[in-house]
Amino acid sequence: MNNKPVHRDDKDKTDCSHCPIRENSLYKGVPEEELEWMQKYRQFQVVIPPKKTLYLEGSQVDYVYTLYKGWIVLHKSSQAGKRQVLRFSLPGDLIGFQGTRANIVQHTASSLSEVVLCAFPRAKLSEMFATYPNIALRLLSMETNDLNLCHQHQSFGNRKDAYESIAFLLLELFYRSKNQLIQSQNEPKNSILFPLTQEDIGDAVGLTNVYVNRVIRKFTEDGLIECHHRQLRIIDEKRLSKLADFNPDMVVPDFTY
Repeated sequence: MNNKPVHRDDKDKTDCSHCPIRENSLYKGVPEEELEWMQKYRQFQVVIPPKKTLYLEGSQVDYVYTLYKGWIVLHKSSQAGKRQVLRFSLPGDLIGFQGTRANIVQHTASSLSEVVLCAFPRAKLSEMFATYPNIALRLLSMETNDLNLCHQHQSFGNRKDAYESIAFLLLELFYRSKNQLIQSQNEPKNSILFPLTQEDIGDAVGLTNVYVNRVIRKFTEDGLIECHHRQLRIIDEKRLSKLADFNPDMVVPDFTY
């Protein structure tokens, strides 16, 4: 890390048996009687401030992390130093698993808000999977979901214009947040917490800040969304979904193994 993490004291650590995001994490479906065994594999919980780096592209990462709280962006940099966003991670997502045999990661992970992560040593993963094979199947399900989302971006990216691309991204994050962040929703207003900047959006869809600002302003003027004060409100979901050629099943499929 390029910043000093704050390790939670034992009294502040979340007990796995009372974890509010467990059903969206790698440990979904683990029986209550197995949770004490599971918790021994978690080496620590760490808090990282906003706009800090968890790990850098090309570095050796000896832990995999379950994101417990906050938003993280996974991104790569071109030789010219331009950032390309790969994915926005929400609570329950697994971070740092996609490395080489030498535990070298091919992307950078940075916090968009204050985040809390549960750290599990990579060296213990084989033992964990052997002892509890259902966790390995759950990992396959999560990786399949991520691959499906990646395919959606690839298949639609080349033929979407700026308005369609940004509409799709906003709806993707809106539905993923509704699915994974029950506590962050405001159902009467159909809104979610939304810590992304226009630069984050632009780096995700390949547009300049000026263009992103223009599109967001147009969506607001047309009564499709409100996006300010770290909140995203979807006002006309039907029209926005039609513009983006969007279906919620694209981003929150339910795979079972």
